[in-house]
Amino acid sequence: MKPLFFIAGCLIALAGCKAERSPSSLYGPDASGMLVVDAVLIVDRPLPALLITQTTPIASSGNAWNTWARYKESAVTDAEVTIAQGEQRFLYRADPNWPGRYVPPPNAPLVLPNTAYDLRVRSQGREASAQTTTPAPLAIREAVLLDAATLEVIRELKRYEDGGVFSAPENRVPYQSGLLEMRFDPLPASGYQISIESLDQRSDYLVDSDLFDEGDFDRYGGSPALEAQDGNLRMPWFIVGFAGRHVLRIYAVDQNWFDLIRSVPEFFQDDGDTAIQPGGLAGDNFERPLFRVEGGIGLFGSASVDSLGFVVLPRVDE
Repeated sequence: MKPLFFIAGCLIALAGCKAERSPSSLYGPDASGMLVVDAVLIVDRPLPALLITQTTPIASSGNAWNTWARYKESAVTDAEVTIAQGEQRFLYRADPNWPGRYVPPPNAPLVLPNTAYDLRVRSQGREASAQTTTPAPLAIREAVLLDAATLEVIRELKRYEDGGVFSAPENRVPYQSGLLEMRFDPLPASGYQISIESLDQRSDYLVDSDLFDEGDFDRYGGSPALEAQDGNLRMPWFIVGFAGRHVLRIYAVDQNWFDLIRSVPEFFQDDGDTAIQPGGLAGDNFERPLFRVEGGIGLFGSASVDSLGFVVLPRVDE
């Protein structure tokens, strides 16, 4: 999952579910005109651009499925946006080429680990605020392919620091063959999410199921919310749909991000830039997504991330 603009496509798709659920049942009683925050801080990367939009009536744009038209209609272009870290205050400015997008000041600093950040948005008498505390840095210590039956290690994969991840024989994994497990030192993070990106746009579709076709899969997908108290995460094969080169990313996420991905009631994707999947843990039952934003909805979250490159091969049937 590319962290930039995590919420925009999700909320548009949520609003499009009028036949099943009204916007007020998802957003609350004051469904129209609410400020929507879409901002994710990634540890050891510069302060990011972010989106500020507002909820709009479902029928207000001519085509409910015209995502860009609906987005432009919802964009907030006159907001005062600041992110504060301790005594430092960073004033964002509107992007003249992208309505609703706000960019940080030049030479924005790197996001620090284990640090509190505060967001404040003001527009036409409305105010939304949120706080996130960033996780510690995440580093994959080793990645291994396990035998699905015995859980014994078949082989260890190369990581980016080893070089040659896409050419190494160790990193060529037949589709649904074994269990790909990433191991890292456990963090005091609220939870984790795995994303997968297919780098080869014309590689073969691999899912053999009457329930799905190629149109149901995008080249970018995400897992549900995951817990990994022992520092081990296994890639769920259902997020992989294609052969070829892939980048797998593990996000150690803050409470805001974790709450959102475990409470989103449907699976939504936008144009391929982001992906959100439900991640409800056993026993979870949410009437609406958990938005940790005062005076609005959306996400102001943070995460640390590490990645692994590997190649998915078509499965050879025995």
